[in-house]
Amino acid sequence: MKHVVTIFGFMLLSFSFHANAALVVDQNQAINNSYMAGFSQNDLAQSFQQTNDNIVGAGIFLRENVGSSDTVTISLYDALPNQAGNLLASASGLGTQGSWFDVFWNPVSVISDTTLFLVFTSAADTLGISGDTLNSYDRGQVYANTNFSSFSAFDYTFRTYSDDEVVVSAVPEPLSVALLGLGLFGIALTRKKKAA
Repeated sequence: MKHVVTIFGFMLLSFSFHANAALVVDQNQAINNSYMAGFSQNDLAQSFQQTNDNIVGAGIFLRENVGSSDTVTISLYDALPNQAGNLLASASGLGTQGSWFDVFWNPVSVISDTTLFLVFTSAADTLGISGDTLNSYDRGQVYANTNFSSFSAFDYTFRTYSDDEVVVSAVPEPLSVALLGLGLFGIALTRKKKAA
């Protein structure tokens, strides 16, 4: 019974991160003065620089009166995909025109104030993305069209999230799996001894 309690303790510890997460908006380019791009244009991305040392999610504002709803994916890269960028996180969901679409993932450790990229795709390419033509966001820019063409004077209407209570490297995911496996092995060993 002791081993069962230990295993559940480890499981609760790993799940408690999500329950106690203190999400904060890290980057917020909220200006929505233009229909910046349609998903049918392909290779849509926004560069940004996270202030905190982790990122747990991102959002994009879907342009009003363009399409209705569609499955949208936001992916996080350390460089543009056509420049050997590594996929760091990705999540999908149902997006609706005229509203924010946010996704969340397990915390990704990043170096603050370094350039990262959000890449936006959709299933049916019917929606559009709002943006800013005033160039008020100075920590990144828009990319759009084949091969992620650069549009340095524009930004999508987007935001990123961090968790100000997490130390990302404290409990790596493989360690959690190993601890769970070790606990299950302990239970099996205890039951075998009792049977003997």
